[in-house]
Amino acid sequence: MKLKAKIRETLEKNRGEAVSGEFLAREAGVTRAAVWKAVKSLEESGYKIISKKNKGYMLDISSTEISKEGINLYLKGQEASVYVFDEIDSTQNFGKKLAVEGKTERAVVTADTQTEGRGRYGKSFYSPKSTGIYVSLVIRADREVKEFVSVTFATAVAVARVIERHSSAVPKIKWVNDIWIGEKKAAGILTEAVSDFESGRLSYAVIGIGMNVDTEDYPDEIKDIACSLGDIDISRNQLIGEIASEVFNISDVLLNSEEGKKKLLEEYKRRSLVLGKNIYWMRGGKKYLGKAVDINEEGNLIVETAEGIEILNSGEISIRPDIS
Repeated sequence: MKLKAKIRETLEKNRGEAVSGEFLAREAGVTRAAVWKAVKSLEESGYKIISKKNKGYMLDISSTEISKEGINLYLKGQEASVYVFDEIDSTQNFGKKLAVEGKTERAVVTADTQTEGRGRYGKSFYSPKSTGIYVSLVIRADREVKEFVSVTFATAVAVARVIERHSSAVPKIKWVNDIWIGEKKAAGILTEAVSDFESGRLSYAVIGIGMNVDTEDYPDEIKDIACSLGDIDISRNQLIGEIASEVFNISDVLLNSEEGKKKLLEEYKRRSLVLGKNIYWMRGGKKYLGKAVDINEEGNLIVETAEGIEILNSGEISIRPDIS
């Protein structure tokens, strides 16, 4: 491991605590002067490092820089290739490229900002520098294509769990895969499949997650519906690492048995923002109204309407609390 990477890893492990220059030099097998130069280089890259006389160097707890070393610390033993970019067109595009090449079992692709971040239905995802997380998880799946929805649900549940673990927020899942805090959207999830046409099976899932961590300014078109996590008490490295670990773990444990899939669906429904709510959706330019009453094993939303039961398998819905 190169010197800067080694120092970055050690400071990340001890975030908020001072590490002596002597210790860093000894661990890396270099001089203290070399450590000083490496620390200065990290500072120039944006890392907030505090030098404390007679105590050493400390990575400020508020430092927002993301790094491969920092993310690896929080994968909790899950093996994955980690790719970190300062800027990229879309982490999802890079993740799909990795999947098509088939050279990895699992990967975490993240960037400080995206120039062409995208969500469902080709919509753009606002990705300002340093205030959010933009990550794509690549998972070799080898499943029936019909099981794709389980991977989608697993991601929403994983993201909600991590947010709940580290903040006072109560995250809810808006069908299919938006994470809402209160009455606004804090995160969006885009899951895409790479399939084997000969076998008809899902070979890879590429899961894009965009989350507003402490974003304050939004474009006019989303400023009334978007929000940030706000009081999250962990770094972006930890947030990315824990979400990836949670998704990988659910994929390993819950999705490999019928009982596991049942438990996942139950948790997804417990966290649902829409069940029991009056909703509307558009189809062919016409507005339809109903009440969301259930979500079935295929991930379809079961809606009770004046004309009978409607089953929605795709599309966008809006909540209408003002109708009975």
